Amino acid sequence: MITLLVLTAVGWTIVGIRGVMLHEPYPRNTLFFKPEVRFSDFLDLSERVPHWREPHVLSRTDIKPNYPFPYSYPAPTFYVFVFFVRLFPLHPLRAFLIFVLLSFLLATFFFSLRVRRATPKKLPQIAIWSTFLLGFPLQFLIDRGNIEAVIWLLILLGAVAFTRNRMLISAILWSIAASMKIFPGLFFVLFLARRKFGTFVVAIATTAALSLLALAGIGPTIRQAAVDSSKIAPFVLNNYVIPHDNGGFDHSLFQAVKHVIFFNAWTHKEGNTPLTISTRPANERALRVYNVMIPLAAVLLYWLRLRRLPLLNQFIAYIVLCVSLPYVSGDYTLVHLYILWGAFLLFLLNDVATGRVRIPAKAIHVMLFSCAVIFVPLSYLLITGPNNRTFAVGSQVKTIFLILILLTVLRFPMPSSLFGDLQLSASRDSSVLS
Repeated sequence: MITLLVLTAVGWTIVGIRGVMLHEPYPRNTLFFKPEVRFSDFLDLSERVPHWREPHVLSRTDIKPNYPFPYSYPAPTFYVFVFFVRLFPLHPLRAFLIFVLLSFLLATFFFSLRVRRATPKKLPQIAIWSTFLLGFPLQFLIDRGNIEAVIWLLILLGAVAFTRNRMLISAILWSIAASMKIFPGLFFVLFLARRKFGTFVVAIATTAALSLLALAGIGPTIRQAAVDSSKIAPFVLNNYVIPHDNGGFDHSLFQAVKHVIFFNAWTHKEGNTPLTISTRPANERALRVYNVMIPLAAVLLYWLRLRRLPLLNQFIAYIVLCVSLPYVSGDYTLVHLYILWGAFLLFLLNDVATGRVRIPAKAIHVMLFSCAVIFVPLSYLLITGPNNRTFAVGSQVKTIFLILILLTVLRFPMPSSLFGDLQLSASRDSSVLS
């Protein structure tokens, strides 16, 4: 908690000095994205709702003059915008932001009650509410107006249902999330760990069905909507995946790779060719390697290690992979780490503090410190080089701590009462002592 408070204060102090006292320009005078495009993730994409069921609504680039791009998310996400625009036509953005705040507030409140049942101590409560009030991932999500909050809520409710053995409900909730973004589908593997093979099949089938229903609803036909939706991938690839983004708000593993390529070109730059153009061929080669290595590494990781670990370890690992492996992963996706942190905190209070499980103190410290660093603003970490070029590294610092969390849960088994695998795993004589 001290780390969270101190690093948050440092971040706001630095940008305050830069902006108010030194009058430095963007990006050195703020922790957020460009102020002139605040909430644009919601505002730009919601402009399509009045054109619902018109031909090419997903692929058109002329709907908003200053946003000449197609719809950039899978089809089921379109209905999030439909819901808020049609139900709250006068103030859809305001309604969405209220939904976001209420969702996180209520989740924090009920989590606080759950922790209070485990311990009457005040320190956990201070940590919980400090994270809610100061956590940068939520602040950045609100600043962008991003619908990741909906996916976060679905994953959270699915996790609650899973821990209560409501497998079908969990499968449906996670399927809705996976239809919006494919990576939440990683949680389906938890059904295999519980030997719920039928539920695993239901989750996959539901995800596919929701995607088809979404296309049918967008219309005018499933085929036309599918063709329009297929045009999204080349757009995202050419505008977000391959080009290097130096905005400082992308913590994905592939962005770290592009950062290395960019930094090397940046320090050896010759001529007048923009770095975003000169580094593109190297980024394309890196993408081809990434497309082969990451799926292979993920399969090997699961088969050789993850499937042998308690469910808490698997759950934490899948959250880390969900926010790290996509080609592009904005810092608002780090709200999913709140779920990870909450599950780990319950594990500490219910199982470690009671003496039922022991794990090395260094593992606990790494987990808690890593979460604290991920929850604070680091977008002020900028390197200024030749010709006054700015190189942002804050998100890549968070990438390092995401990797540390993954390595920790891969090394130290954490059988938990939360996921019901304590008794099953307690007999193992690995590094866990009961």
